[in-house]
Amino acid sequence: MKILIKLAGILEKYPMKAILLSIAAIIVTGVGAQNIEMATGNDTLVSRESRVYQENEQLEKEFGGESVIVMYEARRDNLLAVQNLNHMKRLENELLAENDIYSILSPVTLVEQMADKKFQTYQDGIKEISGSLEKVGGNLSSISRKLDLMSANADVLQPGLPEKQETLENMVYDDEGQLRSLFEEVVVDERHMMMIIKFEGGAPDSSKSEIVEKINSFLDENKVESADVFVSGKPVLDDAIRASMKESMQKMMMLSVVFMIIILSLVFKVGWRILPLGIILAAVIGTVGLMGWISIPITMVSMAVFPILIGLGIDYAIQFQSRYSEEMSAEEAQNE
Repeated sequence: MKILIKLAGILEKYPMKAILLSIAAIIVTGVGAQNIEMATGNDTLVSRESRVYQENEQLEKEFGGESVIVMYEARRDNLLAVQNLNHMKRLENELLAENDIYSILSPVTLVEQMADKKFQTYQDGIKEISGSLEKVGGNLSSISRKLDLMSANADVLQPGLPEKQETLENMVYDDEGQLRSLFEEVVVDERHMMMIIKFEGGAPDSSKSEIVEKINSFLDENKVESADVFVSGKPVLDDAIRASMKESMQKMMMLSVVFMIIILSLVFKVGWRILPLGIILAAVIGTVGLMGWISIPITMVSMAVFPILIGLGIDYAIQFQSRYSEEMSAEEAQNE
């Protein structure tokens, strides 16, 4: 109580300095509002100190974190075409420079792994043929078959994606025309295949958002004629949630201001009736700015605080202004 009395004495003695200092404090803290972030991660729901959270962090550190799925849906048959895999390869090349990506798994990566193995096999076959030429005789028919096979799949004589559709199909399908089990994780059926982009454990939300935006920009600039491509996964959903939270918060603040102006204008029958609204807006700006300066993000839980802050702030501001007006009126009456 003594502190409040002392503070009131200072404000009464130095009113202009107190006002200027308050304005300066609001401006300084308000600048921090541009640093505020929306957070939707696990740490907004579970304590970082909990065992469950720490074990999950360790798991993500060892085996990667959340994943983004880029799904290709064919408009017609033959989704596993060379041009479609080349499109996927270009997207993969765009993402390889990103530090927060743990791994990329797609039909492209699997085909390239198979091509590397086939390349090594052909290298060994060439050495065998070279040695067999010394024995010509009964080995000629075997050598002829190997040369025919190598000629038919000549574009696999170097690592990477094949250039011929026939070669690609020989790699993806077995002798019975069935999809090889190696591709079952990334080829859902004849009309759907996907690229799985896994983030590093603990990757920041800002980095995930940038990568998702980079993927969407690439897909907007590089259309696939024979397929529809869309992006999904928890990071994409979290990014949409953060955007929705920001939009909802802006609408909430605007509607609050409008309703408060209407209510104060109709109900609060005193001079300077809009002053409490200005005070509470300054308080909200200062609160949000301070959160930005000390790196406290806005979460789905903390968003619920702002309506309470506005309601209580308006209530106390009106009460303070009413009491101030009463004291001023009483003092004027006494002086008369």
